[in-house]
Amino acid sequence: MEKVNVTIDGRTFEAVKDKCVLEVAHENGIYIPSLCYNSEVTSSGGSCRVCLVEAHQGGRMRLVTACNYPVRKGLEVKTDTPLVRRIRRGVLELLMARVPDSEVIREMAAAEGLTEVRFREDTGENERYKCIACALCTNVCAEVVGVYAISMINRGADKKPATPYLKPSDVCIGCGACAYACPTGAITLKEKDGVRRIWGKDFPMVRCSVCGTPYIPEAQVDWIVKRTGKDRSFFDKCPDHR
Repeated sequence: MEKVNVTIDGRTFEAVKDKCVLEVAHENGIYIPSLCYNSEVTSSGGSCRVCLVEAHQGGRMRLVTACNYPVRKGLEVKTDTPLVRRIRRGVLELLMARVPDSEVIREMAAAEGLTEVRFREDTGENERYKCIACALCTNVCAEVVGVYAISMINRGADKKPATPYLKPSDVCIGCGACAYACPTGAITLKEKDGVRRIWGKDFPMVRCSVCGTPYIPEAQVDWIVKRTGKDRSFFDKCPDHR
C-alpha cells in the first residue's frame, strides 16, 4: 500500500493513500466529530456534515467531509479553525432542531458550546423518532447483513428508513444491526419474555441451553445456517457458554 504524508492541525503523519481523513485523524489522536460514518460500511458517511474540515492543497482551500475525503500527498487538514467551528455549530443547530431529544447530538453540541438553537422545526414523527436521515441503518442492513429489509423513503425533512409499504418485512431477520448502528438511537428494539420486537414484527428468541438467556432471534439463526451451512446446534449455547 502506498503511503503519503498528510498534515493535520500542524502535525505531519504517514498514512495510507486514499484512506479517509477522519480515520487518519482518529488513528493519531485527533478528534473530529462524526455521526453517520462507520468504517465497516463502504457507502456510509457524508450525510450528517458534522465532520466538515478545511482541506488545503495546491494553493486552494475546500470545506470537505472528513469521513469520505481521501488523503493525498501534500494534503493539509485543519479541523478547528473559526470557519470550521462556525459551520459545525450551524450544522448541529439544524440537527438539534430536527431531533431535539437526541442525547448524542445534545452532547456533541454542548462540546461546541452550543446549548440553545435559533431554529424550531415541526418535524412530526421525526421529532419523536430521533432520525437524522443518514441512511447508515439501511446501508448496514444491505452491505453488512445482506438482507435489504429496510430502505429510505420520502424526501427532504420527511426522509426516514422504513420497511416496504410500512408493513412488517418478510425478509427481516430481527438481528438488530440497524438499531445498534444508528448514531442517535432512532430505531426501537425491544425484548420481553423471549421475544424481540423491531420494525413492527415479533421475533422469538433462541434461549441458551446453559443459562436460559434469550440471545438471538430464531429467524437470524435460520438465515445464518442457510447462508453458511453452520450446524444449528452451535446456537444452543450463548457466546458466554460456548
